[in-house]
Amino acid sequence: SELGLQAKSVMEAGGLVSDDLIIALVKERIEEPDCVNGFLFDGFPRTIPQAQALVDAGVLIDYVIEVYVEDEEIVSRLSGRRVHEASGRVYHIEHNPPQQDGVDDV
Repeated sequence: SELGLQAKSVMEAGGLVSDDLIIALVKERIEEPDCVNGFLFDGFPRTIPQAQALVDAGVLIDYVIEVYVEDEEIVSRLSGRRVHEASGRVYHIEHNPPQQDGVDDV
């Protein structure tokens, strides 16, 4: 979509996509036919302004699921993550290591 291309352009330039653009993308997406019976956000909204923008846009949220994870586990998950830049594949040194250290599994 046009909004998606705008977001892509911002990200490719190393910028952060504005809340306004994120909200517009979300609204555009949840208006698709496959969302008529509901949808699930994963990691969104991340901020109070994003949540307020959803309310202001008339997006009603029926339920929220909060998953509690110990700080040490979060650090372990994030610090063990590796991304192969050329392919974009994500690995984890403990939970999903590449077959050969430092080499992408092609």
